Amino acid sequence: MKHRLMHGLVALSVIALAACSDTAGPDGMDAQLESLLTLDVAMVAADALIEDVAELRLGFGGGIGASFGVLSDTIRNRSSRARTVTSVFFDAEGNEQEAYDGVTTASVHRVSEISGEMNRGNSSATISWSGSISRMRDIMITGLEGKETARTANGTGSSAVSRSHHSDQNGDRSYDMTGTSIITDVVHAVPRNENPYPLSGTITRDVIVLIVNGRNGDETRTRHVVITFNGTQFATMTVNGESFEVDLSTRHDRHPLRRRRG
Repeated sequence: MKHRLMHGLVALSVIALAACSDTAGPDGMDAQLESLLTLDVAMVAADALIEDVAELRLGFGGGIGASFGVLSDTIRNRSSRARTVTSVFFDAEGNEQEAYDGVTTASVHRVSEISGEMNRGNSSATISWSGSISRMRDIMITGLEGKETARTANGTGSSAVSRSHHSDQNGDRSYDMTGTSIITDVVHAVPRNENPYPLSGTITRDVIVLIVNGRNGDETRTRHVVITFNGTQFATMTVNGESFEVDLSTRHDRHPLRRRRG
């Protein structure tokens, strides 16, 4: 049986804390801290995932020429993040084109960079996260030629989150995180208004976490994240094998995670 907790991950932390009583010893406490670290990495990965999906949606559907152009702007309603995007277009033979053509363009090589400040949680939230982020994606989108019904994205990415600050009833925790990602066969149907979420595919991330001034001082940990899509707003994410559900429709100031049990 699955117990879904939206905006209620604190309750899970309370259970974990109760399980790690004074009689549990150092090993039990370390297990709790490792669990909290997994939860914190999941939060940062979920934020990046929602950004991934928004990035992959750009240019899908009608009027895509403008979306595929070169631009530099500030992402509205997502704190103060600046985004720069460059695109190169190719026909079916792999020849570079000067501009997007709705009939002959077969693929686009898209590179985007996003940086700035981000936070999830508001004044009434029991869990909050903030940090300074820098993310880069290098993506090839194929399947554009002619009257297409779906397009496929493959690519890589890198990210850095400094001053990643997490706060809940277990206290304050700070990290610096760096990571790499691989986007594999993420299929998105068109038009985008009727198909807002990827049908299939995976995104994997390998994250290196520097725990800043933790219980044992500064320490380094790693986490492996795997995300799969199923065409709905809920993507499945595992962090070192622990399962979460991410609501891809979550607003920028809300928490998108649902921890999965059972």
